[in-house]
Amino acid sequence: MIPDTHNAIIISSNLKARNVLSQALSNSPYKIILEGSSLEKVLSEMTSVMPDIIVLALESTDLSVLKHLQIILQQFPLPIVIFSDDGRNDVIAKAIDLGVSAYVVDGLDERRVESILTTAIFRFKQYQKVQQQVDDLKVNLADRKIIDRAKGLIMSQKQCSEDEAYKLLRSSAMKQNVRLATLSQNIIDTAALLAP
Repeated sequence: MIPDTHNAIIISSNLKARNVLSQALSNSPYKIILEGSSLEKVLSEMTSVMPDIIVLALESTDLSVLKHLQIILQQFPLPIVIFSDDGRNDVIAKAIDLGVSAYVVDGLDERRVESILTTAIFRFKQYQKVQQQVDDLKVNLADRKIIDRAKGLIMSQKQCSEDEAYKLLRSSAMKQNVRLATLSQNIIDTAALLAP
């Protein structure tokens, strides 16, 4: 579940849009901790304020905005919502590819802001979960390849079956209290060191 309150940064060069966002969030679980007219200025203050979400209201989403968003998302993975008048498909696709949680075209309506932000937070958390699963699968696949290589080395050295090599690896890893992949990598490294 998401916490009761969320620290939000609002960015817009348009004072009217900032006022709409401020008004929309005034009686909501979103606490505005920083307001700014440009992403560049806010970027320098990111570490000191630690927001939970960034909300941008833009007339157009240009390349410099996307580059700054990329920097932010690399350093501070967090939900980002863009309200924009720019509905070009390529811009929307780039923003979403970067990790923007919601891109709303012509939709800065005070009554909808809170629900859009809440949805963006849930989508971001879901994306993070899926990304973690993908990362875990990549690690498992890499581990599997390392274990298979180590099994091959043991099979050729000990003249044993694949099953016997795996059992030997597994029991050695348990005795040494190390991960199977770590022991396998050590075997591969040692074999490479001893190779003629």
